[in-house]
Amino acid sequence: MAQPTDNKKVSAIVPAHNEAERIGRVLAVLTTSPHIREVVVVDDGSTDGTAAAAARYPVRVLRLGKNQGKGRALDAGVGAVESPVLLFCDADMQGITHQMIAEIIQPVAEGKLDMFIAMMNRRSYALRFMLSFVPLLGGQRALARELWQRLPEFYKDRFRVETALNFYAKYYGLGFGFKVFTGLGQTIKEKKYGLLSGFYSRALMLYDVFGAQARLQLASVPHTLKSKRLSALGSLVSLGGLGIGALVLAASYTGPLQFLQSLFAERLREDPSTPVVDYLLYLAAAASRDLLLFFGALLILINFFFLALETRHLVGWRVAEAANGRKNFSES
Repeated sequence: MAQPTDNKKVSAIVPAHNEAERIGRVLAVLTTSPHIREVVVVDDGSTDGTAAAAARYPVRVLRLGKNQGKGRALDAGVGAVESPVLLFCDADMQGITHQMIAEIIQPVAEGKLDMFIAMMNRRSYALRFMLSFVPLLGGQRALARELWQRLPEFYKDRFRVETALNFYAKYYGLGFGFKVFTGLGQTIKEKKYGLLSGFYSRALMLYDVFGAQARLQLASVPHTLKSKRLSALGSLVSLGGLGIGALVLAASYTGPLQFLQSLFAERLREDPSTPVVDYLLYLAAAASRDLLLFFGALLILINFFFLALETRHLVGWRVAEAANGRKNFSES
């Protein structure tokens, strides 16, 4: 069990856009946590009364005149607090508890890590190792203020922010950790906004995520031994992602819904309220085989791209090491 944290160190920041119906259950937990000094809600240009819903709780509400995206909302919240430890929390979370908050905060408050991420209940995956091949984009994360200050302004925008935080913690800081929490869930975009609008919003998010990742890998990876090891690990992860893409292609031929139901049958019997599987089945029921074929091919293409980047880094370091060896030999 996590030990009590000095709540003078921790400020919670909740970015929110049109979350009036959902934000209350999050604030009810955050505002009563003994581990948090203050809660700041950033109303990111909402039109549904989100600010009024938040004001029912003992929080500070910042209102942005127009919707600027998650990264800018978080930046506005960070600028309004002085705590050395920040807790980011999405406004539509379900199942978050005081104990979870304590576990998320503790490694950062103790200076062991630059960031710690709470992941939703992916224990429901039949293939547990799949968590290694998906971006860790949980909106519930504690981080050191210095990590945020280290982040270039370009990445404090929309959904680039979580990808960049992971990268800078891994390559330029103390690293980050994560834990899968049973019971932690979130309202998926397709259910929140409708299938088409939710799909469009998710596509924009994925564009930000993979665009930021590509830019970081191309321009910001330092030439260190640590980076070399991380690139080798990244190559293995990309190979795993290629395998998952192949599974999705297989599902497009057998029928998406039937494939997923057979794949996750045992887990669904154990726990029928599993958010990730629920989301996959929701998409499968609405998806055509052509759409699933497209996603499988896209997954393979993305992982092939990142495998090429990691291979490029490894080859570059091998060439540089060989050149340094020849130089040292000639000087001797």
